[in-house]
Amino acid sequence: MSGPAVSGIVLAAGAGRRLGRPKADLDFGGQRLVDRAVGTLRAGGCAEVLAVLRPEQAAAGGARTVVNPEPDRGMGSSLRCALAELVLDPRSQACVVLLVDLVDVRPAEVAAVIERHRAGAGIVAVRRAGQRSHPVLVSRRWYAEFAAAAEGDQGGREFFDRHLADTSFLDYPDPISDIDTAEDLSRALAGQPPPGQAGSAR
Repeated sequence: MSGPAVSGIVLAAGAGRRLGRPKADLDFGGQRLVDRAVGTLRAGGCAEVLAVLRPEQAAAGGARTVVNPEPDRGMGSSLRCALAELVLDPRSQACVVLLVDLVDVRPAEVAAVIERHRAGAGIVAVRRAGQRSHPVLVSRRWYAEFAAAAEGDQGGREFFDRHLADTSFLDYPDPISDIDTAEDLSRALAGQPPPGQAGSAR
């Protein structure tokens, strides 16, 4: 793809309390979830990927590691850590954000979000079964506000609620798997559909 560079962000510093271990390190078909998410963003057209991890976690292949020194402050703190890096890099003209546990997101969906941005949209989000989901894209002009709105486990929810009219949506009919429990992981590994709605964009 031609055009300004788009960065990828994988939010992967959560403790995974309901699983009893960090989700980033979970084995999914012989690959850590964080490495799978990085690969999805790379294959979808992100020029670089930042993986936000806990201090004790091993680096993700193909990504620049951003350590969240206070990961238990929530997803918002991880998003702020990544955006603080991108604000300093003028090459990054937009970022695509992906949660580490959304294993059903495909490179083609990342590519579609980037294509919509390159057609002129400054904020892009996927909607699944009518619910806002991931991946999402935010252009550089919004980085500071996106970071300021990221608090607790809500991540970017407040930002997207505030900019609903500015957001270009890509609609897909089906929800996707969100791995929060051991049962969710088993279901995803077996290729079974999720029992409820997809995880919303946070």
